[in-house]
Amino acid sequence: MFGWSKGGTATACAMLTGRLVRAGPALDGPMQPGSGHPTVTEDLDRPFLLMTASFPLAEGPDVAEFWSHLRGWRLEVRAEGAVHPSYGDNVTLIPQAGRMLGLTEEQIRRMVGTIDPERALLIQQAYPLAFFDLHLRHRRAALLDGPSPRCPEVAYRG
Repeated sequence: MFGWSKGGTATACAMLTGRLVRAGPALDGPMQPGSGHPTVTEDLDRPFLLMTASFPLAEGPDVAEFWSHLRGWRLEVRAEGAVHPSYGDNVTLIPQAGRMLGLTEEQIRRMVGTIDPERALLIQQAYPLAFFDLHLRHRRAALLDGPSPRCPEVAYRG
């Protein structure tokens, strides 16, 4: 299971409620599950990938708290220039629509970050695929081993 934003948090919560979900990536999940926004604070013993932008470990206390409870395989990757909507279709749709609507390049950058939309799409597809290949198909995923020439804008924290 995987999700973006609160969907990433929902992935973690689903994993905590039972064993059905064997591995989970969160694409910029805030790791605050409820309307009262408590932090996910239970131990999780299965593989988890955090793809961060607006909610990185270094800046997000809720994400850092969640990270401290990951007892299985774990990795944080962060794409330079990405913001929250960079991990979704908005990264390509907003620039197209924005230009047609007369938004400035600066307005568009504030909405989707400075990462190239094509690169953002490649990253948001490649990393979850490599994660699932490794943890569900048991196929080595070199992309998850550390900095890659294929994605030089991605930083790692394992």
